Amino acid sequence: MEKNRNLWIDYLRSALTVLVVAHHSSLAYTTFAYFDTKAYINSTNPIVDNSRWTAMDIFENFNDIFFMSLMFFISGLFVYRGLMKKGRQTFLVDRIKRLGIPFILGVSLLIPIAYFPSFYLNNHSIDIAEFIKDFLQNQQWPVGPPWFIWILLLFNAIAVIISSKFYTSISEATSQLTKNPSRFFVVIFIFVSLAFIPISLWVGQYKWTGFGPFDFQVNRLLFYFIFFIFGTCVGSGEWENHFFTNNKFLNKTWQFWLILCLFSYLLVELFTYNVWDIVRAGKLHVNLAWAIFDLLFVVSCISSSFAFLSIFKQNIHKQYNLWTNLSANAFGIYLIHYIFITWLQFALLNVSLPVFIKFLIVFIVTLFASWTIINFARKLKIVNQII
Repeated sequence: MEKNRNLWIDYLRSALTVLVVAHHSSLAYTTFAYFDTKAYINSTNPIVDNSRWTAMDIFENFNDIFFMSLMFFISGLFVYRGLMKKGRQTFLVDRIKRLGIPFILGVSLLIPIAYFPSFYLNNHSIDIAEFIKDFLQNQQWPVGPPWFIWILLLFNAIAVIISSKFYTSISEATSQLTKNPSRFFVVIFIFVSLAFIPISLWVGQYKWTGFGPFDFQVNRLLFYFIFFIFGTCVGSGEWENHFFTNNKFLNKTWQFWLILCLFSYLLVELFTYNVWDIVRAGKLHVNLAWAIFDLLFVVSCISSSFAFLSIFKQNIHKQYNLWTNLSANAFGIYLIHYIFITWLQFALLNVSLPVFIKFLIVFIVTLFASWTIINFARKLKIVNQII
């Protein structure tokens, strides 16, 4: 890691990577999971177990609301610094190397390996040639987790062509807004809502493009970009001095933000649990129901993001060797973890164990196997220069 990086931000980034691993570990065990035996690309997860647990739904839904948005925000924080240090052309070339090469490796080699168990469940065949043909033609080349990498590269490319004055102007405006936490929250809420709600109501909540390895969730592209570009803007100034007073985020303790985070998510869950009966009874129009859901989604997303920023800023005061090593290997873990996820979930399909134990096995083995492999791989100079 670069010496001028913020330790607590790096630890937060690595913690979110661990959360990604846990999130994918849970998807085989949600109550809403289904496996399409005709085309596994249409399944909720490459592997779906018959063992289900509602707690996996709650955990998965909580993560889905905020963690990728926060990842894009954190990714944007150091873009301006990189642009000023390296120059726009060199910065873009560096991003292409550090994001483009892993993306190509991921979608051309790692993701096909991760999806092979799904092919076997659909076809009961281990014919590699047949698998590749099916993967490319029938399944439309699933992208898997590397979708984040190519979208991040796209956002970086856009950031290169935006003027520096734009970043510093937004940073200055943000620093003024932080003096009034309530107004700051409302302004962020309005911009995020405009980026998320109209598109969600138009195309649907969970629609993906189907663009093969360049697939992405349609209603969230602008949503994620807002978080990324906002991170780039605030990163152009002394953002920590404006966001934190006495080490408190917007002068509120991490306990305050955690309570708001949990309360906001509780509202999402309660609304989701009750609203569809009301819609079916004709007492609420379906579009209005989705609009209210989206509003609650945005509030929960912002609250959770603020909570995680606050918790890590207030509680990370010194370096821990193990955590520092995890942070250094976090990107590599993200890149390769999906192989272990799907193969372990596949291996446990017919094993009689409680859902939580299956989840723990998949999560723990995946995390440490990915971590160990990447840690050793990065000892090679060529790997360390990219990952």
